[in-house]
Amino acid sequence: MQQRYLACTLLFIFCTLGLFAQETLSDKKKRATDFYYLNKYQAAQSVLISIKKNRQEDKETKLLLALCYYHLNQLKEAEPMLRNILETEKSPFPETWLYLGKIYHDQHEFTRAIEYYKLYLKAIPGNHANRATVREDIRRCATGLALQYKTPRAIVENLGTTVNTPYDEYAPIMSPNFTDRIYFSAVRPGNVGGARNNFGQPDEVMGRHYSDIFTSQVNKGIWTPPQAMHHLLNSPKHEVLLDFNANGKALFYFKGSSYTQGEILIDTFRVGSRTLSSDPFLGPVEATAGLSSAQFIGDSMVIFASQRPGGYGGLDLYKTVFIRGRWSAPINLGPDINSAFDETTPFLSRNGQVLYFSSNRPDHSIGGFDVFRCLLIPQINRWTNPDNLGMPVNSASDDTHFRLSRDGYTAYFASSRKDGMGERDIYAAYFFDYLHEMAAPISAPAPVYVQTPPPPIQRTNPDG
Repeated sequence: MQQRYLACTLLFIFCTLGLFAQETLSDKKKRATDFYYLNKYQAAQSVLISIKKNRQEDKETKLLLALCYYHLNQLKEAEPMLRNILETEKSPFPETWLYLGKIYHDQHEFTRAIEYYKLYLKAIPGNHANRATVREDIRRCATGLALQYKTPRAIVENLGTTVNTPYDEYAPIMSPNFTDRIYFSAVRPGNVGGARNNFGQPDEVMGRHYSDIFTSQVNKGIWTPPQAMHHLLNSPKHEVLLDFNANGKALFYFKGSSYTQGEILIDTFRVGSRTLSSDPFLGPVEATAGLSSAQFIGDSMVIFASQRPGGYGGLDLYKTVFIRGRWSAPINLGPDINSAFDETTPFLSRNGQVLYFSSNRPDHSIGGFDVFRCLLIPQINRWTNPDNLGMPVNSASDDTHFRLSRDGYTAYFASSRKDGMGERDIYAAYFFDYLHEMAAPISAPAPVYVQTPPPPIQRTNPDG
């Protein structure tokens, strides 16, 4: 009887283990997919690598692992995996051609990128939601072919592993009082509040950290490890630094439970006190963060990006000025600067005559967002046509938050280019020639002129 009971017990255990192993394989694939769609590519990659047998037999798993390598900037690993799928699968997923196109686009091999983008368009239905976006990418590759022979204006350098991580660093702002110090925002482990899910609840497995503000400085040519701002400023919510006031004694920053819901605050350290004074900014600037950034100029002007009614499509650049004790209604900077696509992260030069901003207009950008430059012609109250800064400042990825330092030679910006450490990194651009727009103005900076805009352009067809 005892032997029979033991045999039954062992049979039950083996059956249970078999079922458990089968469920584990399925669960792992589902867990990897969940990680992937939450942009947790490292976690998804680790799970997929652990299920080797399923990865070799299942084309969906093979593709998902290749895409993880791509999003983790490991292009040398992603490319042969995608090519293997094309060679071994009778009916590969169309995304295989798409991501091969992206890999060549990211490496500025524009002709090969166009070839694979077109193969992807042939493989998807005529009403597929991605058709318009991929056509825009083909136009950006054509722009890259035209701009690749443009003489570079600068050399570009990643600030390195001391400042940048595999996570998200962006929105660098130079200290107005210390030439060797920058401030930036970052989404990384260790931030106040820990990882949180879409409902704002702590979730270390599926959650994502919120943005905090950091500072770093150069010591003998080396960037020091970033220090988080005061614990009374960083909180379990998103904090994104926007700018400093004219004398550098106050900072403007966004605080919110999401990048679209929050408030703009003004913070100053009280003299002789360890507390912070936080007051709301009362101007007509939307309390959003991320790409909807703003520049606060001389305590009397703000240039910001907004997607409000009456614009030209997507995000447009607006200005508001402080006059007679109040902020004016926002004024659109007009069609010389704004387009049917997005214009964002503005920077007005020190003399008020040159405006830098990022835009994703496909006929003029290499990748997603590129940095553009406009000159003011005060005699006719117009801006020149936006000039793409070209490579290497711009890349096939998003290049935003461009700001020049007062030395007239150095700029800092954020980029998601695939030779970086992670999502977005902080980069420095060192210009070969002095940029005279950063010379101190003789008087107050000139105002940002706007022209009376024609009727707004409604972006009804992204294909143009």
